[in-house]
Amino acid sequence: MTGQKSGKVGVASPQACPEKALDFLRGLYPSKTVENVAYDTGIPSDTVRKWFEGVAKPSWAAFSRLIFAYGPAFLIAVYPKAPAWLDEAHRRERQNALRAEQRRIQEQLDALGA
Repeated sequence: MTGQKSGKVGVASPQACPEKALDFLRGLYPSKTVENVAYDTGIPSDTVRKWFEGVAKPSWAAFSRLIFAYGPAFLIAVYPKAPAWLDEAHRRERQNALRAEQRRIQEQLDALGA
């Protein structure tokens, strides 16, 4: 099968690390992490709280919601070695965010007559 070697996907580890997922979420929201993640993803706060308490790990459905909410940056954070296409997606996402920020700043400068 294309993209596979010896029955395994061609990355160092094809499994996401749940602990790194929690670290990523804590980094985004140092306070009220559970509440913010629940809001962003639509996952019940009791479920998210159980992840942080170590009682449960995200299900596939929950992991999918995390991906949709946080994009390539989340995947980069949780996979020990991301494939090149993911690095590129993350780079493009970051460039687009910076360009949008640059436009907002320029609009503010223009409004001030600078």
